[in-house]
Amino acid sequence: MIFQGVDWPRLIIVFFSQGFAAIVFVVLAFKIIKRKRDRSTVTLFFFYFILSIGLIFNILFVVFTYTNNELLLRTLYVLSSFFIAFPFVFNLVFINIILKLKEKFTIKKMAVTIGVYGTILLSLYLIPDGVTFDSNWSPTYNLFLFVLIYVFFTAYITIPTTYYSVRLYILFKARNLKDRFRLYLIGICLMLAAMYGGIFFIATYNQIFKTIYSIFAFFMEIAAGLLVYYGLGRDL
Repeated sequence: MIFQGVDWPRLIIVFFSQGFAAIVFVVLAFKIIKRKRDRSTVTLFFFYFILSIGLIFNILFVVFTYTNNELLLRTLYVLSSFFIAFPFVFNLVFINIILKLKEKFTIKKMAVTIGVYGTILLSLYLIPDGVTFDSNWSPTYNLFLFVLIYVFFTAYITIPTTYYSVRLYILFKARNLKDRFRLYLIGICLMLAAMYGGIFFIATYNQIFKTIYSIFAFFMEIAAGLLVYYGLGRDL
């Protein structure tokens, strides 16, 4: 019987929470790009749009668990993980574009920053036996991959994002800009917290943490997306 092997509670939670988040992010992406098209708005567009693609791939991964097709499910899981983690580099690029006023942060530098991050990130998810699955196709990272992802993401995304955000905040003199940027920073911090929590969620066997994270992650993602948009995305 089709869908007999589907974990329905898991599917319902993922479908509605991540499906709703994906829709919100797509709407915000097109609101940004519809209003104005320049390097900063296109970069922020990709931040939202690619993140929504990652969430959609995750929904497809859960939907197709009934097939028990290992190649299909591993491919969907890698695509989901990659497209959820990949957009954070666009936020880093976005901050640099504003901070360095486009002339110094050239398209070539943008391409190198994005390309290097994407290549290394994808290679991490392709490490043999880095991700294992149980009988219900619930993924688990081994300790080696867990540490690698944390270290790489922190070094390439979190630390530079924090550093350039502080510089940009100091650069802003107008009170309204500082207020808007604080909203943006809160949104980014929530996004980063959701990302770190998601990585730990997959690596840990602690059911208490998994339950708490499952409840709060959805609200963190939506709030973060809206704060980033209303902080800087709406009025670039």
